[in-house]
Amino acid sequence: MDLSVAVKLLLSLLLGMAIGLERESYEQQIDKTKRSGVGSLGIRSFALITTLGAIAGILFQSHFYIFLIISVTFCALLLAYYVLGSLSTKDNGLTTELAILWSYLIGIFVGLNIFPVQLIIAMVVILMLILSMKQKIKLFVAGIKQFEMESFISYAIIALVILPFLPDAPIFLKDVPFLKSILSTFQINFDKFLNLEIINFFSLWKVVALVTGVEIAGYFLEKTIGQKKGWLLTSIAGGFISSTSTTQSLAQKSKHSKNTDRLVAAAIFANFSSFLQLFILIASVNLIFLSKNLIYIFSITASAVLIGLYFLKKEDKKLENLIETKENLKKDRLFSLVPALKFALLFLFIKIATKFSLIIFGSNGFIISTVLGAVTGLDAVTINTAEFAGKTISYQTGVVTLILANAVNLLSKSGYAFTQGSRSFAKKFFISVLIIIAFSFLGVIPFIK
Repeated sequence: MDLSVAVKLLLSLLLGMAIGLERESYEQQIDKTKRSGVGSLGIRSFALITTLGAIAGILFQSHFYIFLIISVTFCALLLAYYVLGSLSTKDNGLTTELAILWSYLIGIFVGLNIFPVQLIIAMVVILMLILSMKQKIKLFVAGIKQFEMESFISYAIIALVILPFLPDAPIFLKDVPFLKSILSTFQINFDKFLNLEIINFFSLWKVVALVTGVEIAGYFLEKTIGQKKGWLLTSIAGGFISSTSTTQSLAQKSKHSKNTDRLVAAAIFANFSSFLQLFILIASVNLIFLSKNLIYIFSITASAVLIGLYFLKKEDKKLENLIETKENLKKDRLFSLVPALKFALLFLFIKIATKFSLIIFGSNGFIISTVLGAVTGLDAVTINTAEFAGKTISYQTGVVTLILANAVNLLSKSGYAFTQGSRSFAKKFFISVLIIIAFSFLGVIPFIK
């Protein structure tokens, strides 16, 4: 859309005023002496800057040398403003100076009319958003610990640098050098296993990156809300990190607390998070299989919420905070290579074991081996089952497998409750687990004929 000169000047003026409004409101919140000697920039200054940029943009084609003189002079003045400000305040920050430069460019964009107006307005909104979040960003950065940054960088390298370069091709048992000849020496007929997929490095590491990414997101969620929003949201966030560890921690606290109901509620909500995690993991692997599990997932999440709310209603409001604070969070909850490799090996073992069981014993063998693997955790068996569903096993077998695996996993957590928690906590948690398991079997309804 072509704009007249008057419209361009008016638009650039309004956009500059919007940017200046944000800067002026910020200047009112900080020390007024911060820019003593150089002055602060507000609505009028930024309006003039964007208008000047628009004039320069209008003159670009017809009077390029004038455009060049205006731009060079502007950059020289901006440099002088920065130098004087740095000398007088000992502050080497570039936020305001970059905002000035960007505002000038906004004006040039308007004058040249090379971008749609909507895009230019979006640029201004983004600039204002970034500028307004300066203090929040500073507080967030100040709260980041060194090990957290190192863990995040390590994860980024694994997920964004290494993963894309891994070969996305399956390696079968028959591809193992000399395996067939070695087996024939011992008169072992392994023909039906030769087409068994052992590993796909890309798929394997993608699973590791996905699971670890969810855990890291849970960690930072817990870190963000832990001391601000209370124990309930913290327990839910802790469930994304590790529902088993959270349950164990709460069980241990129950020995030194009279508020058993509140602890049980926290444990149930932590496991509620693990149920939501099942939804995320299945959705990332097999959407059709996810549709077959909707009733199952809804039944366990809904029952967990109702049970959690029941114990929450009973709890004593006057008792102490129960959930780990940010200071108590362990470093090993964030990403590191060793736990990631352990999970990869566990996932690979479960995958190969279930495939062998499937070939030898059929669907029943797959279910039994998967259920046994669920004792160590649900992430690996969930993703493995989702990958198999609709291919090597039926959707019905997959759903039944997940129901039984979740039941075994919940019962194993009940074992932790009895061995590490108070008797009252263990009994209430165990009864809650039995109710959730009972509701989970509603997931087979779609397959009843």
